[in-house]
Amino acid sequence: MKENTKRRLSELILEELSEKIRSEEGLRQKLEAFTDLPVEKVAEAMIKQFEYLLSSDLRELIIHMIEQDVQAEEDSAAAELERQDEEPVEEVPQPRAVSTEEKSSRAKPADEFLKEAPEIDYSAESIMEHFRPKEPFPSEPMDIPLGPDDWYYLYGFSYAPDSTGKGIPTRKLALKGIDGTASIFMIDYGDVRFYAHKMNAGDYALDKRGRPTLNAQGTIDLKYNHEKTLNVLRSEDVLVPLPFWTILQGHQNIITAIEDRYVDLLRALIDVHDIVEWDVDVLTFDDFLLHLPAVVEDPKPRMTHRESKHPPVKGRDIKLTEKVIFREKNFAQEIHNELLLHAYTITKDKRRTFCQTIAHLQDQFSSFRLMFRMTNPSNRFILFS
Repeated sequence: MKENTKRRLSELILEELSEKIRSEEGLRQKLEAFTDLPVEKVAEAMIKQFEYLLSSDLRELIIHMIEQDVQAEEDSAAAELERQDEEPVEEVPQPRAVSTEEKSSRAKPADEFLKEAPEIDYSAESIMEHFRPKEPFPSEPMDIPLGPDDWYYLYGFSYAPDSTGKGIPTRKLALKGIDGTASIFMIDYGDVRFYAHKMNAGDYALDKRGRPTLNAQGTIDLKYNHEKTLNVLRSEDVLVPLPFWTILQGHQNIITAIEDRYVDLLRALIDVHDIVEWDVDVLTFDDFLLHLPAVVEDPKPRMTHRESKHPPVKGRDIKLTEKVIFREKNFAQEIHNELLLHAYTITKDKRRTFCQTIAHLQDQFSSFRLMFRMTNPSNRFILFS
C-alpha cells in the first residue's frame, strides 16, 4: 500500500475514533473522575496511554480482534446466503407484475446480511472480551458466603467478558469442584476471570502452617478431578490453568494476588492465545484398572483356591498385570487415532474443537479413570510461591 494511501486511511481512522469518543456516553461518565485535574494534563496522559497501547504487545491483540470480527461478519453473511439458496422457491401459478417495493423486499443486498450478524459492542473499554465467547457456561446468582478465614481452591483464569469486575463474585457455575460438592464460582477483576471454589477445611488435615493438606490417596483422586475440571473449562474458554492444589485463604488475599500479578496474568493470556502446539498426556491408575472387571475379567473359568495344585501367591497377579498393560496400549491407540484427526498442530480456529474432543474423550473413558492432561511450556503459570 502506498504511503499516501496509508496516511489517508489512518486519518480516516482518527476521524472515526474521534466521532465515536464524542458520542460515547459511558466514556464521558468515566472521565468525570478527572474533572478536578487540568484538562490538558488529562488529555496528554490519555494520549500517552493510547500510544503505549498501540506500540505494546496489545497491538497484535487489537489487530487480531478486528480480523476476528470481520471474519465473523463474513461467515454470518455467507451462512445466510447459503440458507437462502437452500430454501425452496415457490412456483407462481400465474405471471403477474411485481412492484419495485416487492422486488426490494425479496432480494436482500449484502449489507443487510451483514446487519444480521451478531452485533459486537465496540463501546466496551476492554479488548480482551473479544477473544472469548460471552458467558460460555450456564450460571446462576452467587449465594456462597465468603469469609476471611475460608480457604479457596483456584483452577485457572481466562478473559473476563467485560472490564467492570472488581473482584466480587456475582455468579456461580452449574459445575462442581474437585471435591464433587462445592460449586465453582467466578471472580472477575478487570480483564481477568478466575475460577475457584470454596473449600471445606474440615475435610482435610492441616499442616504445620494451618494449610489444608492431602494424603497420598486423596492426592491421586483429586488430581484426576482437577484435570477433568480443567478440560471442561478449556472446552469453552481460553484458559491458563494453575498447578494442582493452588489454594489461598481469604477472598481479599485472592484479590491482592491478582492485583500484584495483573500484568503477568494478561501476558500469560496472550501467550496461551498464541499456542498452536499442545502435548496431551494420558495417565492411568494401574491399581484401579486391576480391580475393574471390564479390564481383567477372564472368559475362561478359573480354578478356585480349593482346586488349585499350588497355594495362592501373595502379590500382584502377573497375568492380570499383562492384561492391564495390553488394555492400556489399546487405550493409547484409540486416543491417538482420535486426536490424529486434528493433527499435531492446532491452529487458533481449531483449538476449541480440539479441546472439546479432549473433554469428550475424558467422558468416554471415565469408567477407566483415564486422566487427560493438556500441556505446553508457555501454558504454565504459578500465581504465588
